[in-house]
Amino acid sequence: MTLSKYFILIAEIVLAGLAVCTIQFPLRKITNKIIHVLLFLVKFFLLTGIAYELIADASPFVWKYDFPISAVYLALLADLSADILYLLSAILLKKKGYKVKVILTMILLTVISSYSIINMQVVSANRHEIISDKLKNDYRFVFISDLHYGSSQSKATVDKTLKKISEEKPDFLLLGGDITDEHTYPDEAEYLYEQISKIGVPVYFIYGNHDRQERGEYLGSKRMSEKQLEDAIINHGIQILYENFEMINDDLILLGREDPSHPKERKAVKDLPVWPKDRYVICMDHTPYQNDEIKEVGADLQLSGHTHAGQLFPLKTLYALAGLNVVGDYHIGDFDLYVSPGVSGWYLPLRNESHCYYEVFELSPR
Repeated sequence: MTLSKYFILIAEIVLAGLAVCTIQFPLRKITNKIIHVLLFLVKFFLLTGIAYELIADASPFVWKYDFPISAVYLALLADLSADILYLLSAILLKKKGYKVKVILTMILLTVISSYSIINMQVVSANRHEIISDKLKNDYRFVFISDLHYGSSQSKATVDKTLKKISEEKPDFLLLGGDITDEHTYPDEAEYLYEQISKIGVPVYFIYGNHDRQERGEYLGSKRMSEKQLEDAIINHGIQILYENFEMINDDLILLGREDPSHPKERKAVKDLPVWPKDRYVICMDHTPYQNDEIKEVGADLQLSGHTHAGQLFPLKTLYALAGLNVVGDYHIGDFDLYVSPGVSGWYLPLRNESHCYYEVFELSPR
C-alpha cells in the first residue's frame, strides 16, 4: 500500500460517510419508530453483505471497486454505531436532532476507520505450550499464515514482523499459505522469501488459495507465474510440503496438504504417504473446514489459517453461527486444530475483527 492509496481511501471514506448521512435525511424526519427500526435492520444486513463480499466472496466487481465499497462499509458501520449512541443520548441527555446524528456518525467514522487501518499494521505473538508423550525433544517453532505480502501491510511492518520472529529463535518456521496473493509482483516475492531465509532456520511452506494468483485475471492478468513463485520459494532454501511429510529427528513429523481449491492435486487421505504412527504429527492445511479429513489424517495437531478471524465485523460471528472453524482452538475427534487469525489480511488495509498474530509453539515431552 502506497501513501497515495491511503489518501485516496481516506477521501472515499469521508465522502461515503457524508453520502450515507445525506441519503437518510428524508427518513430521519419521519417520527414512526417502526420505520427507524426497519432502517436500522436494512443497514445492518447491507453492512454484513458488503463485508462478506469484500472478504469471503470477492467477486470481480469487488476487486475492481474494492476501496469505494470498503468506504461504504465503514460508513455504514459508523452510522449503525451512531444510531445506538444517538438513542442513548436522546434517552439520557435529551440530545436530539439530525445534526447530532451526523456529528456522531463522522466522529465514529474517524475512530473506526483509524482503528481498522492501524490494527492491520500491528502484529503480535500468540503463544502456545503443548506437552505430549510422543515427544522426546523440546521444540520451539513459529507458524505464520495469510501474510498476503504486497497487499494490505506496509513493507516496514512485514520487515518488523520478520525481525520479531527471528528474535524468537525458533527451531523451524512453518508458512501456512497465502504468504503472497494476486497483488504480489515477482520482485516482492523474491525479497520476501530472501528475508524469511535470513532467519537462518529450516522453513516449510504450503500453498493457500491465493499464493498462485488463481484470480489474477480480476486485476487484468497475473503479476507472477507459478514458476516464478516456486523459484522464489525453492531458490531461498524453503521446502514445499506438497502432500508429503518431513521427519524432524525421530519424534516429530511435519505434514503439508494441498489447498482444497486444488482438488485434483489434493490426495485422498488414504493415498497420503505412510508415516510412523508413534511420532508426533503436525499437519499444515491452509483451510480449516475439512473436519472429516482432520479426523482421518490422524495428526496430533493441525495448523490452519485462511479465515483471518473474519477480518471485518461481523464476519467472525457469522462464520461461527454457520458452524465453521473461525479462530482459536478446536478439538476434533482425538486431535487438535488451531486456526490462526493470520499475520495480516486480504488486500484491503482494514481489520477490525481480531488482531494480526504469528503463532509461537513450545513442544515438550511429558
